Amino acid sequence: MSRNNYKWIAVMLLALGWAATAVAANDVISFNLAHKKLKITTFYNGTTLKASGTIPADADALLHVLGAKKNVALKVKGRVAGLLWMNKTDVELENTPAVYMVYTPEKVGKDLLLSQLDMGYKAMVKDVAMLGIGYKSLVQDIEIKPASADKKFVFGEYIKLMEKAGVYGVFNGTVEYGTPEAGRKTFTVTLKIPPKMHADTYRVEAIAIRDGKVLGQSSEDLTIELSGLPKIIASLSYGHSLLFGIMAVVIAVAAGLLIGVLFKGGGGAH
Repeated sequence: MSRNNYKWIAVMLLALGWAATAVAANDVISFNLAHKKLKITTFYNGTTLKASGTIPADADALLHVLGAKKNVALKVKGRVAGLLWMNKTDVELENTPAVYMVYTPEKVGKDLLLSQLDMGYKAMVKDVAMLGIGYKSLVQDIEIKPASADKKFVFGEYIKLMEKAGVYGVFNGTVEYGTPEAGRKTFTVTLKIPPKMHADTYRVEAIAIRDGKVLGQSSEDLTIELSGLPKIIASLSYGHSLLFGIMAVVIAVAAGLLIGVLFKGGGGAH
């Protein structure tokens, strides 16, 4: 048999092995979102979304919500001459997900996900959990520039900022289980969809683990899109900027006239 034939056999065996692994992983965990599309309407202020699936009875489920990666520019403030708070440094975080949420069952907790921020930046990069989930894992994918920046401080403050916006978080005790049956059990979780989770496509991953090791995973795409008046306004602002500007001026003038009529004769300022 020629060398080329051996190469083709090796490639086919690798492909078959990969296919068998993929099938096995899919058999381990099933996963489904109640809705794969959400619409941002006029009075939209965030929502929730049910996710569910099944895993082996002796396993645990984690859910991971990820947004598109981007570069983020920040200004770091500090005291100048020991007196005034001013912008001291411009920093950039590269390869940063717009949304990063992790949902865990109660017994897994944050320790397994290594989400603490009270350790040195170098230690956070060096000691990454094999699961690849949590802030400690996230930091290895993010490059902070310039190199002279206080990386521990910048990363910690950025996490706090994004958690305050509602688009980052580790939510412990949010995965609930059903009664095991025939060697499997159901899991359910209510995902938080904050108003600052803008129109885009996000990836929701469900991961089955046992003894700190990944058994299998499954993912679904979640699309959030504009609808109704927000869609019309966005279309005008991007595709018809002049008309949008004229409309904005007209609405502002009309609102001013209406307020003047409503409060006419109010006695003026005191």
